[in-house]
This record gives sequence, C-alpha cells and structure tokens, in this order.
Amino acid sequence: MNHQPITLSRRDSLKLITLTAATAAFTPTAALATLLKSQDTILPWAQISPGFHALADLNTGGNALIHATKDAVLLIDTKFPYLAGAIRSDANLLSSAGHPPLTLINTHHHGDHTAGNALIIPHATASYAHTNAIPRIQSQLATAQRAAKSAPDQAEKYINTPALNTLASKAAADSNNWTKEHITPTNPVDGKANKIEIGNTKATLHHFGTGHTDNDLVVHFENDNIVHTGDLVFNAIHPFFDPSAGVTAMGWLLALNQAYNLCDKHTKVIPGHGEPGDQSIIKNQIEYLTQLITNIQIEIAKGTSKEDTAKMQWDFMDGLGFESIRERAINAVYDELSQ
Repeated sequence: MNHQPITLSRRDSLKLITLTAATAAFTPTAALATLLKSQDTILPWAQISPGFHALADLNTGGNALIHATKDAVLLIDTKFPYLAGAIRSDANLLSSAGHPPLTLINTHHHGDHTAGNALIIPHATASYAHTNAIPRIQSQLATAQRAAKSAPDQAEKYINTPALNTLASKAAADSNNWTKEHITPTNPVDGKANKIEIGNTKATLHHFGTGHTDNDLVVHFENDNIVHTGDLVFNAIHPFFDPSAGVTAMGWLLALNQAYNLCDKHTKVIPGHGEPGDQSIIKNQIEYLTQLITNIQIEIAKGTSKEDTAKMQWDFMDGLGFESIRERAINAVYDELSQ
C-alpha cells in the first residue's frame, strides 16, 4: 500500500497495521495450512502445500510466499526491510539445497510488498515485476532507505527475536549504500501470460489490466493449483484504494473475474492481505466491489454529496478489518463514477 507520494501512503499503511493489532499472529485454518515450529524459521511461515510457505500477518505488510524445492526458491514480495533479511534466510532454510538459486516476483509496486527488495534482488538470479511497476519502485529508493533505518526498532516492536534483530540492524547499516539497482527487478513483464520456470515448477504471471494499481500481477502455479493474487484480494478487510496508482474499481472487478477463472474448488488462494483461503475469497472481493459500486451509483443518481456518501455504512461493509480506510474506498469509487 505504499506509493509516491510514498510517505503519505506508507503512513496510511502503518496506521492500518497498528489498528489491526488484534491480528498480530497469523492463524490460518487447519485444513489449509500447518504452521511451522518457531525454531525452524525466523519468521512464522505457514505451509499451505508441500513446498509452499506463506507469511500472512497483517502486522507485517503484504503477504509473502516462498516456494522452496531442492533445486530453487521462488519468493513473491519482500515486505519491509526489517523482515527481508529474515525472509531470505528462511528461504534458504526451507530449501534442502541450502543456498539455491532465488527468483523474486513483485506483485505490484506498493512499499509493503517491495521495500525489502534491496536485501533480495542482489542475491537473486532473476527478478520480475510489471513494466509499470519498475519506475514506481525506483522512485521509492529514499523511502526504502528510511524504512531500513527504522528496521531495528520495527523488528523489536513486532517480533523481537535475536536473529531478526541482528538482520534488521544489518539492513539499517547497509542501506546507505543502496542504489536503484538494488531495488529494481531486472525482468519487466507485460501482457496476460508470462511463463517462468523455477526448478521443476512452472508459474504464469498474469496482468489483467489496471485494478488495484496499473501494475498488478497474479501468479498462477498451474500444476500445484495455487494462485497468489497480490492486492487484488483483501480477505475480510476493506481494500486499499490508491488513486495515485491508477486504481479503478471497474477495472479491479474485471481483473478479479479473470483471476477467479484460474481457480476451481480445490485452488489455494493467497491474497495480498488477510488469511489464505480458496476461490471464495476472490468471490467475496468481487461481491464487495460490486455492491460498493452499485450503492454509490444509487447515491450519485440521488444527488447525495460525496461527503455524505462517505459516511454511509452498508451491510456488506460490516465487520471487516481496516475500518479506517472504509471512507477512503467510498471516496475513490465516488470520484471514479462521477467522472
């Protein structure tokens, strides 16, 4: 949820994280994931399928996914600098190869998905992001460096283990030397079906048009029946609307429907935020946006002001996390439909 003007968006993100402290530990449903023992890894990854491990804690930014085999590691998103060193260490641990070739995919440019890039990309054999994400990520270098300076404090605040604290302190010390090359994915992708291979694993990177941002990627592991949606899906929380990133509710709906078509009833879905689930979490996001658009269209037709519409609360919005951005979502859609 981090974009230029990056400082404002990152503050928004950190406020949301603070307000959702009740979800400090990721506890996925037992049928979907088995939480690894804490002594196995630095961070609390959840195994959602053999070789696939998700870090889906609302307190630590966008969800990350590691796919580790004996031959290679694929990482989706890097979170913040205070976590990225531990993510790389855990990726090596989870692979029986010890230090296998590492491939990175950024699902989009927001800082809670990319601010840790500098600790990953220099060690990666390949790194991918949508073409539109590249200049946006590059523009966030100074913000990533500032985040790294606060990494020791963040590590102590959120997890506070000796291993994490050591890696976070190293990130802070090294950040003065970071350049745009440290944070920029080396393989820009575009179009709707970009196929890559990591060891014996095949994945397809889909861009379904502008939705949450103008550079969203959905990662589909066809043979494993796993889909990582990036921030096209916010599970059980209000979605984050960033007008500066080109957000469009109508485009978002189109992208979600195409992501849903990748799934069947057995597909395991990793959202950008919130717990992993099945295809129903994509359907829920479709229904949220559909009802949001419909209700706001009604108010616009009635002549209700944007300010009054933003204060409304409809049933489909009840009981969701990130309540502080409910009005932000309404305002963004109101502006889009009015134009």
